Amino acid sequence: METMRTPELATTPRRVPRGDGALAAPATAEPAPPRTVAFVLQGGGSLSAPQVGALRALTQAGITPDLIVGSSAGALNGAAFAADPSIEGIDRLEALWLSIKRRHVAPFSLRTLIKASTGRGEAAVSSTALQQLLQFGIGVGRLEDAAVPLHVVATDVDTGAPVVMSRGDAVSALLASAAFPGLYPPVRVGQHRLVDGGVSADTPVLQAEALGATTIYVLPAAVTNTTGRQAHAALLSAHRALCQILAERERRDVAAVRGSVLRLPTATTPVANLIDFRDTSRLIQVGYSLTQDWLAQQPAAAA
Repeated sequence: METMRTPELATTPRRVPRGDGALAAPATAEPAPPRTVAFVLQGGGSLSAPQVGALRALTQAGITPDLIVGSSAGALNGAAFAADPSIEGIDRLEALWLSIKRRHVAPFSLRTLIKASTGRGEAAVSSTALQQLLQFGIGVGRLEDAAVPLHVVATDVDTGAPVVMSRGDAVSALLASAAFPGLYPPVRVGQHRLVDGGVSADTPVLQAEALGATTIYVLPAAVTNTTGRQAHAALLSAHRALCQILAERERRDVAAVRGSVLRLPTATTPVANLIDFRDTSRLIQVGYSLTQDWLAQQPAAAA
């Protein structure tokens, strides 16, 4: 496990010394680096359901990743796909999503809530239920054992820096990546106390580039449609503000990427609660349809 930093890349052609000590341009051009495709899966709790449909459409189109980088709920989808990057694997991931209820990831208890509200607990919810869900549904025991190289992004509590985990226990890494502050307790992995990857890198395109990606497909979570009177509700307003902050950070990070970033279309939903799974079935289908249409309009994306 290590904190990833984007490597510095040369911005001028490399020159070689002549026999007299002067510099001369190289006699032949260096070969172009191989194309390395990454799938980057954005965090978003229950709103990450469209990624299941997007993975199906990409796989059917013959677009396969050389590596997968995920944050928060996107890391959970990425891990399941990396374990079995086939239509059958996606079928199992979809079945898992369709079975999830709030109690499977966030079973609130009065005791835990009281401890959290009085400062005697770190979180409102125990992560035990989510841990059991991951052990049952992900299909890979260690990150390095995935069929496709898998990288999970979390956030160091002490420094606020993104931490990329590429080896080690998969469930621990995924628990850390999904540990939304205040909802779940931090997870200790090695010397780090980790929380949700979305805090530092909700759409980890810079981390994907640092890992060698030259072409990045971003699989977004759904966004909440807050039009009408709903937008005036206090919680929805806070959610909308958070989404705007994350979207601005994503735009900044994408602009800093030197390679190609292909962002798939974004589904919308009336759901604003990240542990509300009532729209899951529709979101999976919308993610599939939007990605299919996008691929049909941009055939070069499948090249």
